[in-house]
Amino acid sequence: MEIVLYAFTVMYTPGPVNLLSLNEGLSAPLRETWGFFAGVALAIFCWFAVVGFAGQILIVRDLIPYIALAGSAYILYLAFKVFTSTPSAAGDRNGLRSGRLSFGNGFFMQLLNPKNSLVVIPITTVMFPGREITGAALIGCSALIALGGGGAPALYFWAGKVVGKQIHQPRYFRLCNRIMAMLLVVVAAMMFFDYVVVPLL
Repeated sequence: MEIVLYAFTVMYTPGPVNLLSLNEGLSAPLRETWGFFAGVALAIFCWFAVVGFAGQILIVRDLIPYIALAGSAYILYLAFKVFTSTPSAAGDRNGLRSGRLSFGNGFFMQLLNPKNSLVVIPITTVMFPGREITGAALIGCSALIALGGGGAPALYFWAGKVVGKQIHQPRYFRLCNRIMAMLLVVVAAMMFFDYVVVPLL
């Protein structure tokens, strides 16, 4: 139970993946976004499977600054795409899409998200061994956690859908896009500072 509660708490807090999903939910249809959620889930599964089996946590920790640097750059790129997207006519949902998030976007963004270390390392080094979760059980638990992780952006997407139904003017979508883009820039800057700058001090 503590594994579920810990993973849920960390993965469902606002972050770059969840913020993008919220923004996409304002206008994009689910059929064009579900691949993004699947990409996020697969990236989480890869983290758990690799770190869980390798067990070489010191090596993973040494790589985190480089992962954070790449992740920050990728988030800035997505922030630029969101900021520069321009809604067209009112009511034209196709013209209101912020970024057309894809499977690849979700996979690489989550794979390069150093927030994964907050979830993966405590669970694979403390909680899994404490419950004697190894082998096939480790794969199964990793898959379940990954499904839950993919559900986080899906939940934010539906929250955006609810808000989007109340918005009818393109300028409001444009404003939402730009606010989300600025939040992504802040997230990228915080990620760079916490995981790249601070370890060097």
